[in-house]
Amino acid sequence: MIRSYLPLFRAVILVGLVSGCASSTQKPDPEAAPLVSLSGNLRVVQLPTTSGSEPRKQAITYLILHHTASGLTSALKTLEGHKVGVHFVVSAEPETRIFRMCPESRTAYHAGHSAWGKLDGLNHSSVGIEIVNLDGNIHPYPKSQIEALLSLSQHIITTHKIRPENVLAHSDIAVGRKIDPGSLFPWEYFAAHGVGAWPDAKEFELARILLKTQRPTADEVRLLLRTYGYRLEDNSEATLKLAIEAFQRHFRGTKVDGLIDDESVAILQALVKKYQSPNRPVASPARSKQT
Repeated sequence: MIRSYLPLFRAVILVGLVSGCASSTQKPDPEAAPLVSLSGNLRVVQLPTTSGSEPRKQAITYLILHHTASGLTSALKTLEGHKVGVHFVVSAEPETRIFRMCPESRTAYHAGHSAWGKLDGLNHSSVGIEIVNLDGNIHPYPKSQIEALLSLSQHIITTHKIRPENVLAHSDIAVGRKIDPGSLFPWEYFAAHGVGAWPDAKEFELARILLKTQRPTADEVRLLLRTYGYRLEDNSEATLKLAIEAFQRHFRGTKVDGLIDDESVAILQALVKKYQSPNRPVASPARSKQT
């Protein structure tokens, strides 16, 4: 049975700011929905709405996870004073807390130059969460931070009916440009608790067996990546390597080398079979648009 953290949530409105974390005098957005709080001492704290946001133009169908590449104070300063934004920040320093920077009714400028499948620019169709971590490819995420993030993510995907395959890493939607939230992020654990995609073990093993007699060409791997959703802007070997690295960072973080090996291909084939229709049109390598 999949464990659910949703019963831990309860409605609560918090208007106080955390001392030392916000210097702006801007009032919290009056249109923001009531906040949620977890049991125990963990709270969702409302901060002034980031300037990097605007009214939403599309329905929410994606959840995008990032790491801050900085400490909490620096991250909040950037998000409050610049034309970048995010909906939530999850921190474990000095204690585990969730900060809301922007109500989900608004678009936050967190995805930037991004693409997934046929979609160019994911800001307007997504909720963005920043996880405070200097580099999720080097530094493991504390358990308390992961549990808080999992609870928040479950709440978001349930509220907006976000499909598992639409819970993505920043590195998934910005191939070759971003590497967050990193190879140490516990995607398998999240998928086991209802957040995000993961291949079926039986389909993976079957794919590995078949690969012993029928290995895919580079073009076939490109097709698999594009079918699943990754945007390859051209057919060069360099772009293929970057796309495989992004894929591995999400689904095989123990070895991110950009090489076409049996394990990576088997994972990719199992994912395509589980989450994508065989008749689904393949995304073309059209140029992404900045949003």
